[in-house]
Amino acid sequence: MRRAVLAALLVALAAAGPAGAARLKATATFSPPVQLFGNTVTARVSVVTDTTRVDPARLHVIAKFSPYKPVGPPKEVHSGSGRYVQTTWTWKLTCLTSECVPLAGSSSQASAPSQAFAFPPAQIRGPGPNGKTTYRVHAFFPQLEMLSQLSPREAAYIAAHKHIQWQFPLAPAAGDAYRLPPGLVFWLAVALAGLCGAAALVVGGRWALRLRQPVASTPGVPTPYLERALALFFWANAHGDETLQRKALERVADELPFDVHELSETAHALAWSPESPDEEDVQAISQRAGLALRPEERNGG
Repeated sequence: MRRAVLAALLVALAAAGPAGAARLKATATFSPPVQLFGNTVTARVSVVTDTTRVDPARLHVIAKFSPYKPVGPPKEVHSGSGRYVQTTWTWKLTCLTSECVPLAGSSSQASAPSQAFAFPPAQIRGPGPNGKTTYRVHAFFPQLEMLSQLSPREAAYIAAHKHIQWQFPLAPAAGDAYRLPPGLVFWLAVALAGLCGAAALVVGGRWALRLRQPVASTPGVPTPYLERALALFFWANAHGDETLQRKALERVADELPFDVHELSETAHALAWSPESPDEEDVQAISQRAGLALRPEERNGG
């Protein structure tokens, strides 16, 4: 079909060639020209260009299809060579709005609903080889007819009874397959969510109370590791080993309970002080931590 159209356009251009009047020859078509509501229609605009007068690579087309809307940009195809080149633009159009709904026929009850659409002509323009002159041509679309998906019998029944006779029931759904009523399941889920929320509040409250408990006035119970670290400090002090004293003080700071945090900071400061750690300061830390070493323990006995 495209070859036949191209041949006809070429013949027309050849006949008009001596007069120099035909530079652009355009046609516009719909496929199919009659369609059912909701289907996609194809629109084509074809232009045969005399390349000695118009540059086919710079052609521009303007086409309006309202209320139809294009499904994406048009596809442009060039065919032919030599003096005459054909350019074809193809659109895919669709319309699902109320403006495209076929109207019931008023003249005959047996006629199916339909609606015809007329579109403005497509305008094609392109410059000449020198770029100074612009040539224009119009392509006129045929009328597009839209038919209803309903048969004349169905349309007549709806018009008479104002009701659609469905072939299959849409509601209610066929048979409920629930073991428990949906309402009961909903309220059980709400109750379970409430219980989970209450349990979370109780657990979170107890945890918060533990964090907010005041620091005990009595020092914590010293651990065996703390006793060993203090004993190691006094032994190193008795033997004049300053490096071991500092290491023992560092271990004392790590082993002190959390409720005497200030003692831990004091022990760290003594361990890293420029001067040698004083035995009296360490003894004060030991007493405040609730640990009093016997003399033989301080001497490593």
